Amino acid sequence: MHRQSSSRSRRQRCGRYRGGVSRRNQRGSRGFARTDRLGSSLREIIGEELRRIDDDYVAYVTVTDVEVDNELTRARVYFSTLNLEEEDLEGLYTHMGRLRKAIARQGNMRRVPDLEFLIDPGLRSGTRVGEILQTMEAEGDRAYAPSPEALPTEDSEEE
Repeated sequence: MHRQSSSRSRRQRCGRYRGGVSRRNQRGSRGFARTDRLGSSLREIIGEELRRIDDDYVAYVTVTDVEVDNELTRARVYFSTLNLEEEDLEGLYTHMGRLRKAIARQGNMRRVPDLEFLIDPGLRSGTRVGEILQTMEAEGDRAYAPSPEALPTEDSEEE
């Protein structure tokens, strides 16, 4: 008996065919890429380990986001602190070995990515906008404030 050849290949028939999309970039069962899932778990692991460290330099550090590159070799860790100073980077880099050990212990990875710490740029721009608004208010610049005539009055609401 000779089997007829199908238009589908053996990989397609067995369910292992991915349609030309690499496994690393394909979306998982939850709709997130592998790098997104790994970044989320790294954020949790690093944040938990920073809470355990008894050091003044990292006492008020909060991990806001972790971006992992496609090769899974480098992770950019974005963080925030109360004062958003570059000195906070030194405290994080002194505990790099402990953080990498926690990632290796708790994460399920063959290789721990290299960590790069950066202050969250969104927080810096938000702080800058707040400073601009405070200076405008202090100078009395009301160019963007509505005039008293434009505000609704009680009489206009009754009509």
